[in-house]
Amino acid sequence: MNKEKRQTAIRSLVRRVSIRTQADLITQLQVRGLDVDQSTLSRDLAELGIRKSGGRYVMPGATADEQQHEIDYSPVVHSFGACGPNIIVIKTDIGQAQPVSIAIEGKEEPTIVATLAGDDTIYVTTKTKRTQSVALRRLADWFGEKNEK
Repeated sequence: MNKEKRQTAIRSLVRRVSIRTQADLITQLQVRGLDVDQSTLSRDLAELGIRKSGGRYVMPGATADEQQHEIDYSPVVHSFGACGPNIIVIKTDIGQAQPVSIAIEGKEEPTIVATLAGDDTIYVTTKTKRTQSVALRRLADWFGEKNEK
């Protein structure tokens, strides 16, 4: 496996997803097709200067705001998928669509134009089919692989 590719994926995950354990990080890497054992991951984390703060892994030099614990909404997001050329539908637990929608808007992802939340459903709009594909990958980064095919 390419060390540079693996470490790039680790940096990206630590920046975008609330990673609490090495097992969580290994699982996220496997979802992306990267198999790594715990000892290799430990060495990578040390080389990259990634450490635990507030119960999750953070990048070196992260500010207090960046280190502040983000709420992990992945347990309440059940599925998401494309619905037409520029709409994504997200299904959540009842009563969780609005907080998840606010969290998505707070990410300021350029591929996402807007969100509209009901009680357990969120509609996400993108500019084009191409930006929809990128937005789906971002949602997978944030909430795990729950993509409806």
